Amino acid sequence: MERKPSVSIKLVKMKKTAILILLTSLFISCEDFLSGPLLDQNPNEVDDVSVVSPEALLVGSQVTMYGVMEGYLNRAVSMVMQQMSGLQTDYYRDYNCEPIDVNTNGRWTAIYGTGGLVDMNTTQETAREQEKFILLAISQMWEALIFSTAADLWGKIPYSQAANSEFSQPKFDSQEEVHFAILDLIDEAIENFEKGQVFALPTAYDFSFGANTEKWIAAAHSLKSRIYLNWAEVNNEYYQLALQEAELGITDMSGQGDWKALHSAAIAERSVWFQFTLSNTDYMGAGKLLVDMLERDNDSRSSIYFLNLSSDGIVGVSPGDSVQNASMLNITGHFGMNWSPEFLSWYENNFILAECHFNLGNQDQALTILNETLTGIEQRWRSLGYANATIPRYDDISNNDLLEAIMNEKYKALFLNIQTWSDWRRTGYPKFTDSQNNSTECGSTSNGVGVPRRLLYPEKEKSSNPNCPTGDDIYDRVENDPF
Repeated sequence: MERKPSVSIKLVKMKKTAILILLTSLFISCEDFLSGPLLDQNPNEVDDVSVVSPEALLVGSQVTMYGVMEGYLNRAVSMVMQQMSGLQTDYYRDYNCEPIDVNTNGRWTAIYGTGGLVDMNTTQETAREQEKFILLAISQMWEALIFSTAADLWGKIPYSQAANSEFSQPKFDSQEEVHFAILDLIDEAIENFEKGQVFALPTAYDFSFGANTEKWIAAAHSLKSRIYLNWAEVNNEYYQLALQEAELGITDMSGQGDWKALHSAAIAERSVWFQFTLSNTDYMGAGKLLVDMLERDNDSRSSIYFLNLSSDGIVGVSPGDSVQNASMLNITGHFGMNWSPEFLSWYENNFILAECHFNLGNQDQALTILNETLTGIEQRWRSLGYANATIPRYDDISNNDLLEAIMNEKYKALFLNIQTWSDWRRTGYPKFTDSQNNSTECGSTSNGVGVPRRLLYPEKEKSSNPNCPTGDDIYDRVENDPF
């Protein structure tokens, strides 16, 4: 598959007025980072951005991708996975497993248009010419994260011909083609990180790791591990490859090695989830599945994740239900304006290690890693000021009980992380019934076939690109969701 370039972003105060204007215009929306003219752009149209420096383009792409990773797509997954609940307007409909394709228009445009792949391509081309290899590698990593995520969400997507002036109507590559092209791209990024850079990248332009190549390389291996793991139910040999990559992945328990967003208290730089919740206090609440799971296990994260709004304690909502006193995201605590969500983390990497060891027949090792991970997560919460944070450990469990424990704990830890959807599709954990099992837990669906398995293609793409698959349905399984 033809290779293309990439780009990335984060929020740090830059000196250049143009960059500050870009950051401000993208951040002030209570919805996402995406508003205004960006939503009306043709994602297949390549703009002339050659006059902008690759460093500035990297900044812009990072900001745009924050909106993609933290905005509506994230909220949609959190509802499907019942970590959050939809209470009003489109969010209630989405949570009832009836999402509409118009909701993905702006996110699709952000991924493929200016600020997305268009600028990523230009960034990488220029960085190659100028031998700015670290800049090139960072851009490639952002491309890898965004397009591996997009393929997880939609299945087939434009990639090999996307954002290319020769293809105004790009073909849709299979999910497998995209993911394995991404694996090659990550390998290229690792090679470029190892080359170093003739002209050093100012650390302020890299919002993730300040141009620290060791941290980037570890994150690269963790991302490869995640991709291999997402295919392991199709081919069990990928468990070994996922294990090998995870062993080279993020090892810093403190959180300093996590690939995460960067937000601040400045109005233009606040967390997307914070902005959305602050402006739409009654749109979304706590998901009952997650609340019940935390309280069943005497896991103190229930009061960390959610804000108690009544004398009833933390109140979660099941799909289709209407609860007036539903708890909301705790934006007065941990999930405040400067919350930095993790795109890849040490604890996700460790859960991958545990799952791989389990599926490779090393159950004792899997249990050891599981408990070590829970200890590390507990210590991290205490270091963040939650002195009484308590996360139970597991003794003497094996077989399916052990696998379920690994996946349930990963689900709890990856709160508001898109990866939880892929994990559930692969493993069936956490367990929640759907309308196929005569349950209304997913709400009232049009055809009664259960929990959504993918997102709908955006209406704009379906109307403008004849290569877009027709008749798509939210219950269609993507390629790495065969069971």
